[in-house]
Amino acid sequence: MINGKKVLLVLGAISAMNDIVKNAREKGYYVIVTDYYENSPAKKYADECWTISIDDVESIVKKAKERGVDGVMNYCIDPGQKPYQQICEKLDLPCVAGFEQFDIMTNKDKFTQCCKEFGVGFIPEYEINENYNDAEWENIEYPVIVKPVDGRASKGISLCKRKEDMADAIKYAMDNSKRKKIKVEKYLDCPEICVKYVACDGEFYLTTMADVYKCYKPDGTKVYLGTQTYPSKYMDEYLETTHKNVLNMLKSIGIKNGATSMTGFYDNGVFRFFDPSLRMGGAQDWCIANAASGVDISDCLTDFAMTGSMGSQEVIKKIDMAIAKKPSALLYFDIGVGTIASFEGVEEATKISNVTGYHVCHSVGDTIKGYGTSDNVAIRFIVSCNTTEDLVETIEKVQKVIKISDTEGNNMIISPFEARKNLLI
Repeated sequence: MINGKKVLLVLGAISAMNDIVKNAREKGYYVIVTDYYENSPAKKYADECWTISIDDVESIVKKAKERGVDGVMNYCIDPGQKPYQQICEKLDLPCVAGFEQFDIMTNKDKFTQCCKEFGVGFIPEYEINENYNDAEWENIEYPVIVKPVDGRASKGISLCKRKEDMADAIKYAMDNSKRKKIKVEKYLDCPEICVKYVACDGEFYLTTMADVYKCYKPDGTKVYLGTQTYPSKYMDEYLETTHKNVLNMLKSIGIKNGATSMTGFYDNGVFRFFDPSLRMGGAQDWCIANAASGVDISDCLTDFAMTGSMGSQEVIKKIDMAIAKKPSALLYFDIGVGTIASFEGVEEATKISNVTGYHVCHSVGDTIKGYGTSDNVAIRFIVSCNTTEDLVETIEKVQKVIKISDTEGNNMIISPFEARKNLLI
């Protein structure tokens, strides 16, 4: 304890976690936040800050023992998943899952094997040997996606339209793989979806299911993921055909507590998943689930870190499928290459009815050097409404006031989400 308070160590300090840190302090905990950036946004709301990378497990464990840490949590940081489990194990503190569960949910090849065993759809893939012999590339039907099995945040991923693209794609994937292992998957041009659950003492509840739109430049270059809307237009079909098998798979993996997610495609009646995780989403989608149900998953995770319990089943189960009655969106503003000179309209947008939050991903002076990663996301707004019509109108109001310019005065926003076309027509 410090100053008579139990001590919570939070891994990561992105601005999406500002309210999490504030809320934990309001609960009466002494909150320490760590990552390798000295001025990470959430650090200014903590009682104490460390400049230790979340990957530096041994240094964190040593410091945590010195400071008498009582609980640790990785709320929504993608690369924080495995270090979180290792830190908890070394400190003998509550962790939402063990090594095996995190190993499966952070390695795409191991997750795919689980999908096969439980009748859950997965992306068709090509078997290639460990030497990645170019003779095998002749037997591949292009286009394909080449990716690291343990990559995160879309880094290391390439679209190969022909055999000649493979060598560079494999090198890029290997450079972004700690395991030095890759996957070659069939390229699917299908609607993308993301399904999320929260687990409490081995019982799972569906928190959100989103349609994930992509953002493209006018020339067809993919910028990154775009706006996500809730509930997915495919939710009823998912519940009828796939939900039960997914629940059986997650329970078999051995997950008992925490937040999980699976990104996939809707492929002509088949839900095919490819990207799992054992954490909340970094885009604050837990706020959308909270608006629909009154259950804040981040609070449940704080409680677990400090008590070993997610809370009451009776309370948490209120989140189950509540999103079906609350049209919502994570409204993305993706930007192109250049140096950011100004953000305009952010404060005005936050005052618009039905806008419940936002997450600024960049600062003035940041330079965007390419396309295809989370670096292309400038800002996201959380929008929760009672009708689809209200959702469309709110999105359009926000889009009218947000302006992001580069140092030459050019508009950096690329292909704003077409809410009316995608949600009403």
